Amino acid sequence: MTSVAGSKKTNLGQMRTLAKEFMKPSRSKDPEHDFKNVFQKGRHDISELLGRELGNLRVMVLGCGYNYPDVALWSTVVDDVVGVDVRHVFWRNGLGHLYECLRHDGRGRFRSMGESIYRRRGYHAYYRRLRELSGTDLDFVHQDLISYDGMSLPFADGSFDVICSNAVLEHVSDLATLTREMRRVTKEGGISYHLWHNYYSFSGGHVSDRLAFERPWSHLLGDPDVALHLELSGTYLNKMLPSDIVKILSNGFHSVSVLQVDKDHRKKGIDSAFSYEGEELLTPDLENRLSPIPREILLTRAYLLVGRR
Repeated sequence: MTSVAGSKKTNLGQMRTLAKEFMKPSRSKDPEHDFKNVFQKGRHDISELLGRELGNLRVMVLGCGYNYPDVALWSTVVDDVVGVDVRHVFWRNGLGHLYECLRHDGRGRFRSMGESIYRRRGYHAYYRRLRELSGTDLDFVHQDLISYDGMSLPFADGSFDVICSNAVLEHVSDLATLTREMRRVTKEGGISYHLWHNYYSFSGGHVSDRLAFERPWSHLLGDPDVALHLELSGTYLNKMLPSDIVKILSNGFHSVSVLQVDKDHRKKGIDSAFSYEGEELLTPDLENRLSPIPREILLTRAYLLVGRR
């Protein structure tokens, strides 16, 4: 039985946590990376693949996220762009909807409020910087954003010229079904362009930088702390190898190409500055423990997968 004094202490502690969340510096994703490495490089690649101007395209950003930067950026260069995500609340829905979403996910009142304020403050700064980088007054309010079940895309056949995603496929549990859906809604000759964060890479466990450097590749070695981290975060990671993903995507798209890319989306064999991830931490002993995963796969952060309908 909880005492009145204990209850007051708990509420006081929650209030202090809320205050700290509100006062600490805003943390957001990296707008420089999202603009220069994700959007600009993707736009350049897709323009070359299609061999024409991008203005009259219809683009789908698969897994656009709460903050949907790619949707806002693509809207400045193409006629129509749609963001699709399994989320049911986006930035434009406001603070109250984010709070209710977090409460629905099981968080307490004080934690939900603190996290909502923290996220909103962080993204205000994020959007301001993204506008500076793009040189345009990006619209984050009137975009076409759609929630879906993660499998059935709510669009007619042949709706899009391009479907693109960034670090999304590794979270898909049934890639074969999603590939069939992507093929269905892509126009003949359209492009499917996806960056897949490799599960077997140094950062593939989606843990904090501190934990990753303290225990390299711990997500592949059965580390209980990493397993708990993923469980608490609710993060699903499929464990496909590059060959597995290519095989599935090839059932829906032809001429599927695979390029190794690093953190800054530089391509091996194309960009001279390409670098492996965690190479200095992959000792002979650790490499032996991680056998039979090839060294090349262990050191490759991500793969760019491109196919044509």
